[in-house]
Amino acid sequence: MTETESVDEALVFDNAPSGGEKYDVQVIVNYDLALKYLGGFGPWQRRIFFLLCLPVNGFQLFAIVFLAIEPDFQCRVSEVSFSGLNATLAEVLNVSIPWELKDGEWTRSQCKRYSYNLPNATLNATYRQFVEAHPVANRTQIPCDQGYEYDMSKYKSTVVTDWDLVCDNSWKVSMVKSVWFAGFMFGAVFGGHAADSYVSGIACAFSPNYAAFVAFRFFIATCIMITYLASFVMTQELVSADKRSFVGMVIWIFTSLGSMLLAGIAYFIRTWKWLQVAITMPILFFISFWWLVPESPRWLISRNRHKEAAAILWKGAEIAKVTLPDEVFHDAIPLTHDHTEEKAQKKKVYTFIDLFRTPNLRKWTLNIFYNWIVNTLVYYGISLNLSALSGNIYLNFAISGLVEIPANLIAILLLNKFGRRWPLCLMLLAGGVACITAFFIPKHLGWMTTTLAMMGKFWITASFGVIYIFSAEIFPTVVRQIGIGMSSMSARVGGIAAPFVSLLGRHWAPMPYVIFGGASIAAGLLALLLPETAGRKLPATIEEGENFGKEDGIVDKE
Repeated sequence: MTETESVDEALVFDNAPSGGEKYDVQVIVNYDLALKYLGGFGPWQRRIFFLLCLPVNGFQLFAIVFLAIEPDFQCRVSEVSFSGLNATLAEVLNVSIPWELKDGEWTRSQCKRYSYNLPNATLNATYRQFVEAHPVANRTQIPCDQGYEYDMSKYKSTVVTDWDLVCDNSWKVSMVKSVWFAGFMFGAVFGGHAADSYVSGIACAFSPNYAAFVAFRFFIATCIMITYLASFVMTQELVSADKRSFVGMVIWIFTSLGSMLLAGIAYFIRTWKWLQVAITMPILFFISFWWLVPESPRWLISRNRHKEAAAILWKGAEIAKVTLPDEVFHDAIPLTHDHTEEKAQKKKVYTFIDLFRTPNLRKWTLNIFYNWIVNTLVYYGISLNLSALSGNIYLNFAISGLVEIPANLIAILLLNKFGRRWPLCLMLLAGGVACITAFFIPKHLGWMTTTLAMMGKFWITASFGVIYIFSAEIFPTVVRQIGIGMSSMSARVGGIAAPFVSLLGRHWAPMPYVIFGGASIAAGLLALLLPETAGRKLPATIEEGENFGKEDGIVDKE
């Protein structure tokens, strides 16, 4: 077949009957063969893949770590009230801020101060006389009714300092993080557009109050979620089976690189509003994807839109400088052909209910959902709680992004050699053990806790990439986007819970890591009940999806 400038002409076989009968469409019966001739991951696929990786940069996703940094703080103390004592600042703090035992160490309270109802004559006494007259046992402690004083030596402003999101209001920071994942859940179903994300991102930077900030973060998450899902699904559908694990892991390396870049941007921009503006600007470029990125041919084929799919494949063949063989296509369909049955199939609308109609697909779906919940809980629980670890927050965050790169690369090697099921199991078990081990580390060995947290992040990052690939391969084509969307939506349960699980660390430091570890180990064991998908043809229909796993002996027999 020859390539022509006209799409309609390109869709007519050169070997059409000599009578000149014109054929209106090419039916693609071997899409996987077409991908093989295009190189599996050839020039055309690589161009599109690179573009699809750019939105998955994690800027907005992890921005809250720096937007809501909590600097050191204490109750605001008026030195004027104690001016008559002729005391130093340290002495004023001694009579103003109580000491409390926290994690086995005595520190000044951040959320309480002493209240005195004293005559002016008492305040004109010397510091020693005042202390002797008012022993600690007789002092009354009250909340910080006069506001807070923040150590702004490292930051110019954060949402915490602007709206006093500390002490009794500290839960509001966790709420912002949880609302973000609620936005992800909403976006997985209803989606959004890059333009909406840009507008919401800029508006978020100039939020007049906490409520507006939360609302804009929700809108940003809603718009970005569909971009993440579409990017991943399309990269999986554009490459041959032997390249799926590779591209499925590499795409998340861009998130890791974005995390490291975000740490650098935040290091130089210490005002949260301008940081929000800076990380929103790249979204303008992504609007151009409407013209730069084509629709997925595999999805078009599943909708019986063969003509459009063929046009895209021939464009890819032109870029790759190859010719697609006739074996890719079914015999051409004459214009007189009755399309009634095909139109009926095209009109078939699949919903999330189809994921649960058959017993085996139902088991795979529930198992995948739980794995997504756990991976999200642990991954974001560690990532969004880095400020609680010892060390520099910018360095810790950059390192946490850095460890993801070898994690993804090692995952690629393991996936290619051992498939999907066993690597996922072992990665989750290793991550769970690392998190639980952190429970036994004394507080004064903070560097060791940080190291174990990074190890947990390493293995969970690897397993997160695997579960994405697993999902894309288990769900049949007709419900693949729905399946991954619902998986991602269920994962938001873990994302919503993660900030509040991390908040438990304020009451008992090891608690978050005990929960993370236990959940990971359970998910790892359940992964063994999933069918192996490595190197196998992707199921296209519900029936094919139901029969997946026969080779592993774990499919229910009728």
